[in-house]
Amino acid sequence: MSEPKKPAVDADADRNVDQIRDILFGGQMRDYERRFQEFGQRLEAEMSRLRESQDKRLAQMDKRVDEQLEKLSRQLRQEVGDRNQAVDDLETRVQQAARSARVEVNNALDGVGSELKAVDERLRDALSELGAALNDRASEAAASVARASAELRADKLGREDLSGMLAELALRLKGDFDLPKN
Repeated sequence: MSEPKKPAVDADADRNVDQIRDILFGGQMRDYERRFQEFGQRLEAEMSRLRESQDKRLAQMDKRVDEQLEKLSRQLRQEVGDRNQAVDDLETRVQQAARSARVEVNNALDGVGSELKAVDERLRDALSELGAALNDRASEAAASVARASAELRADKLGREDLSGMLAELALRLKGDFDLPKN
């Protein structure tokens, strides 16, 4: 008859051990879970903010580049149009004057082309520097996450300590462990 009651006693003991474990470590584990969740949310928000910031900066840079290229293109088209008109006018007057005007126009176009190349080069360098800065920020964020993770790991309870405490608790519950009397 004693056999059927034994599983009920074991179930009660297991329930008591679970309650004791929850009393001893439940608050601490909930605190760790909450801290991990808050850290994850902060990290996600910061990464999102960085992404949005970089996207915004890149969009602004693209807009500026497009505006400058469009402005230079309009200037170039205007310059070409003006020079061609001048060449046509000069061609009707004097053939000799027309040849010299064409040389001047070509030189001006070359100068504008050189300017465009220089501006393009500067803009590409600026974009490259911005990309490098973004990579640096991403590396810093990754290092920060690694540091925070290491700090959290250092603060948590070790397996050996937990197993020792649980073994002592089990012995005390069974009555096999007595504290020395002073």
